[in-house]
Amino acid sequence: MRKGQQWGRLALAAPLLVAVAASGCSKGGGSGSGVSTSTATATATATAAAEKKENKIDVSFYYSDAGLGHPNGVDPSDNFLVNIIEKKANVDLKVEVPQYADFATKYNLMLSSGKLPDLVYTTVFDTTMQAARDGAFIDLKKYYDKSPAVQKVISPEMMEAAKDPKTGKYFRIPLPMDKTPQGAGVIARYDLLQKYNGGKWPESVDEWLDVMRKQKKENPNAIPMANRASGDNVFGFGGLVVFNWYGANPYGFRVTGGKIVPNVVLPEYRAAVDVMRTMYKEGLLDPEFATSDGAKFSQRVNNNEVLVYYNAADQIAPSKANKDIGREVLFAPELKKYPQELADPKYTYTGLAAPAHPTFGMYISSQAKDPDRVWRVIEAFASPELREAIFWGQEGDTYTVKDGKRIPNAEKLADPNRRWVKNLALLFGYTDGQEVTRATQDLQIADPAYIQRFYDSQKPLAQRAEKAGYTTFTGYVEPDDALKKTSEIKQEINRFTTAAIIGKISMEEFDREVKEWERKYRSLKYDPLQKYMDANKESLRKEGFKMVDW
Repeated sequence: MRKGQQWGRLALAAPLLVAVAASGCSKGGGSGSGVSTSTATATATATAAAEKKENKIDVSFYYSDAGLGHPNGVDPSDNFLVNIIEKKANVDLKVEVPQYADFATKYNLMLSSGKLPDLVYTTVFDTTMQAARDGAFIDLKKYYDKSPAVQKVISPEMMEAAKDPKTGKYFRIPLPMDKTPQGAGVIARYDLLQKYNGGKWPESVDEWLDVMRKQKKENPNAIPMANRASGDNVFGFGGLVVFNWYGANPYGFRVTGGKIVPNVVLPEYRAAVDVMRTMYKEGLLDPEFATSDGAKFSQRVNNNEVLVYYNAADQIAPSKANKDIGREVLFAPELKKYPQELADPKYTYTGLAAPAHPTFGMYISSQAKDPDRVWRVIEAFASPELREAIFWGQEGDTYTVKDGKRIPNAEKLADPNRRWVKNLALLFGYTDGQEVTRATQDLQIADPAYIQRFYDSQKPLAQRAEKAGYTTFTGYVEPDDALKKTSEIKQEINRFTTAAIIGKISMEEFDREVKEWERKYRSLKYDPLQKYMDANKESLRKEGFKMVDW
């Protein structure tokens, strides 16, 4: 409707401009036509400008804030970042951001309703892709191919990784992860190692346990290893420390001799469970490890001298808060003496993160009345101005300029109430802006040696990740019958692993449980993956999946 009205006004505007110009020129004598050359040129220019003018339209945008939220006083539909996007795309964004905890439920209900917004950014993958195949979202390849703005931040490799392997269509603009510090590993309170071990890093699992025992003896309130359970992943963060030392993440697999083997059936996994069983008995492991959520885990970290936990390289950084209370958090060096059960230390290495997120991304609805204009919103998300505003903020507020150099206001940039800005870094990635992070840390902490120790501890993670290569096969689509069992498969692992750790079942009973799990689930889940790897080994090798040759 607006489009028709716009073109109707333009059709009237051109003759009106010519009539005015002609009557004005007739008084001056001019040429026989009554319109001078200069006036005709001006008229043509004005007409062209009028034709280019377009109405501002409403664009509905529904997205996940990835848990970053919006503080009081920040309107998701009207703030300095949204204003940049609206101005560049000439739209009014109508934004809806459900609470993070409710996002998946509300999003899936919206998909089921069949009433979709123009633009979606979602962390829910499987149901979104199925909806896209059913016609809910459009193929974005033709737009991407003609968009230098988006191509600057989303590489062709990222788009290929985001391609739907079932249809070959490009429904999703993926969240970039190319700025993400690589790797993951065991994190330790180095100040506690100084207190209980003279600042010496333990070199084996046994040495780590000895330090924990000394810590527990001197501080009975200490919980040397805590855990943070999340959904179907009971073992996460703290719970992965021992499993990492043994190269056997509970929910993962390894390739050995060209064969895919689920970690849960490995001797390394059994050995790790046995160590955690000892830790639980001696009070070195949080007695509530199986039910501890994020809030409980944070309480343990803050109040109970948690010595070690596990996380990705991009999730930890030096902080003024830790420095002010005498804490120093560093990534632990690789063990010098690995457990005898471990077949090869390479299995302890966390692989490279993909350049783009395997599931998060932005989609244009097939119900959008003007998908061309909605694409311009995506291009606005890729604009350098938006990146500057997200990561650097606004001059005079979050930074100043002196002698041509930007000086960050560390206090304002590090304000927790500013975390929300990154939930609009959807075409840059949440971990972009590392130069701002480092500049802020330098000013806040004002201890270059403290900061450098952290980054020195982080570097080996990237080196080990490079040795492992990529580990999540691109293009693989898990069969529906296996996909439907994902939760059940993990819950069974959680059940018998937890039971063994707390002593509810013996290790012999644990062995029988593992064999039963293998009988029920191994072929279902891993045979299709083996078939895919075997059929695509050469292309996977070229893409950097080194483990296909393990």
